[in-house]
Amino acid sequence: MSVAALAAASFVPAFAQGQTAQLADGRLLTIKLPLEPYANEGPIWDLDVVNKSLTAVGSKNTLPLSIDGAPFALTGTGFSDGSGQIIGEIPTLELDRLLDSNALSRDANAAFAGPARSLFSTQENRRTDAFALPTRSPSAQALVEANYFNYLQSAYAAHAHMLPADFLARAGMHSQDPASWVYPSTSGGTFKSAGHVYLDAEGRPYQIPDIEAVIELAENVRTGVVSSIHPGGNGVMASFVIGEMLVIFNQDPRFPAHTMGLVEQDLPREIFMQQGLGRFVDVVGHAVGEHVLFAQEVFTDLVDPTAPLLITSTNWLFRNQQNEIRFRGVVDRPQGVRLVVRINNSVFTNIPIAVDPVTGTGTYDFRTKNQLNVSQVTQVTVQAEYLNAPPGTPLAFNRTYLRSEVTGL
Repeated sequence: MSVAALAAASFVPAFAQGQTAQLADGRLLTIKLPLEPYANEGPIWDLDVVNKSLTAVGSKNTLPLSIDGAPFALTGTGFSDGSGQIIGEIPTLELDRLLDSNALSRDANAAFAGPARSLFSTQENRRTDAFALPTRSPSAQALVEANYFNYLQSAYAAHAHMLPADFLARAGMHSQDPASWVYPSTSGGTFKSAGHVYLDAEGRPYQIPDIEAVIELAENVRTGVVSSIHPGGNGVMASFVIGEMLVIFNQDPRFPAHTMGLVEQDLPREIFMQQGLGRFVDVVGHAVGEHVLFAQEVFTDLVDPTAPLLITSTNWLFRNQQNEIRFRGVVDRPQGVRLVVRINNSVFTNIPIAVDPVTGTGTYDFRTKNQLNVSQVTQVTVQAEYLNAPPGTPLAFNRTYLRSEVTGL
């Protein structure tokens, strides 16, 4: 795809996201007219904590404090408290959390022991010449590499029976002598951004990512069956094996480490550790080399029995002329409940749920045709009622979907 085509594709669905942007120093910018959009994706070259900017592929992005009054944060990142609990994404005023040095020490905690991969490329971060940018840190790079080897040794011990005999050598540990170990070189973390040019009061231009601003160390994916699993502890990293890939839960405090259940809700990691062996999973994270993947998201078909009932509703279809509405979804625990759909003054109760005999989860496919004036429908409510419950019993599930929310129209 050409650059022009890429830009056009990026901006059609998100035309002129903001009108004003406030910078961290309090200055208010206004969007340039006629609109001047931009988009880029590539390895991070520079991070300016003082002036709140990120540069990738020759494009300097100034990160605002807010856009049209809405707080700005970097998508894909993790902002955790001292206990390691993820409390949000990294906002502009916390941009120093992206520095390797802070991720290795100040922001490390019980849940995130420290990164095994730098935000910058291995070659760049090792630079000591006079032209190296101030963000380059050979000392931080050395700690990052040490973390990688420590995590590798720790996790391998629990899974050696399921990995190739030469796995450690493949991963860079060629002998018992650490001096001979080779850290798998990596490129810089990826910055994906899209936005518009804004102007300050003096007419100076700034590229403001008002459409997208995403940071990823990588977007490496592994799908398959878990053949070995360890919950962590006693010197072993929380980890598992798929095929010949060792997967370690992310230790970098700048990024999340989620385990997701059947309907992509957060799932306690303990449930995955107890029931994950032999399960088919999708893993998204960042690899160091070709053999070790640090998981940021693990998608499973597991269910948390202590969590509230969850129902998804997807694949929405509204047809005004045919007077038809259709959508489908998943019920994570269908036993003992019935689905109810409310649209305007109509109530639909005989909605079959197909239960999977293996997982115990259910799926449904709702459709109504020529029973409503669909052109007048602006919202749909999906509910679940407990079977044989006395009057006044709270609903097991209740969510209203705006037509504009699920169709964009």
